[in-house]
Amino acid sequence: MPSRYEFRSVVWGVETLPTGLSMPRHHHNEGYATVVLAGLIHEAGFAGRMSAQPGDVLLRGRFDCHLDRAGSRRTLQILRLPWRHDSIEGLYRVTDPDALVRLCEIDPQAAAAQLRERLQPCAARSTDWVDELAAALSAESSLLLQDWAVGRNLRPDAVSRTFGREFGVSPKRFRLESRTRLAWREIVGSRLSLTEIALRAGFADLAHLSRSVHAFTGHSPWAWRAELAG
Repeated sequence: MPSRYEFRSVVWGVETLPTGLSMPRHHHNEGYATVVLAGLIHEAGFAGRMSAQPGDVLLRGRFDCHLDRAGSRRTLQILRLPWRHDSIEGLYRVTDPDALVRLCEIDPQAAAAQLRERLQPCAARSTDWVDELAAALSAESSLLLQDWAVGRNLRPDAVSRTFGREFGVSPKRFRLESRTRLAWREIVGSRLSLTEIALRAGFADLAHLSRSVHAFTGHSPWAWRAELAG
């Protein structure tokens, strides 16, 4: 994992993105929602691969990493809103995105609260082995890519290349970042000891956890705990 991640800032409001958008995998230190107003966007991150069209909403908690690609030649227009519900991520829908645009011009936080009230689940989407691997990497800290690939009659090198192309990162890095993010959530959201969190998240020891969390969030586990105590 890099010694330091570059956080990409987010500006609340409507933005028109360039045709043919292709944004490499990037890192955010704050949660936010993207409401699609026009066009089609493909995203791949910790919540999996998602395709969002007008009326769809992409939700991301803090310290999400993802890449974005335009899904058509049409102009892509989105509304970005703050999102503080880390446990609610993925693809959703909202019935009246224009109402959120109007409210955001007055108060982005109020627009975010209204979005939370009006969220609707999306219909189940089709998945393939790439999505299954992403889910397995997030859930199983001890997963061995070679065993996983062989069990599905796939070549490990082809699996790694395809996953890297779809998510913009290797399976190994994706797994480390996923479990680091999970550990951070337990650091700030539970009273478990740091050693117990390290073991639950699949880290070799507390030092390994500390290095990964510091690189991923910019602060050590002890600094996060001290901030909460303060």
